[in-house]
Amino acid sequence: MKPGATLVSIRPHRTWRPSIAIVTPSRRVLVAQLINSAFDTRLSAAEAALIRVVQEGHFTLAGIHDHRYRARLDNLSQLRTYLELIAPPRPRFPAGRRARLVEIWKSRPRGAQIEIAESIVVTALQRC
Repeated sequence: MKPGATLVSIRPHRTWRPSIAIVTPSRRVLVAQLINSAFDTRLSAAEAALIRVVQEGHFTLAGIHDHRYRARLDNLSQLRTYLELIAPPRPRFPAGRRARLVEIWKSRPRGAQIEIAESIVVTALQRC
């Protein structure tokens, strides 16, 4: 990279785990927070690499921003597709929570949707 160029790192937030909920216009029922223990190791390595290139003087920190977003899905098939699009290792439901989702979904009120809430950290580094 040329001096002055910007490197942008986008990664999952360390402590804000993705969550699955069933939502209606008047209610939000949290079903589960997804887990991905294998990913924690990769996230630690990515964070360490960002720190290292700043400490070594290759980049300066231009900014860090946390961002939360929510995706709304209309059915369980869309949820399966959404989760399959996440690069391996994919997040998992805690024990018994997928069955709870299916149970709640079967008795959902008209117009309900599945909501996935995720959080990311965007870090901008500028090349020295």
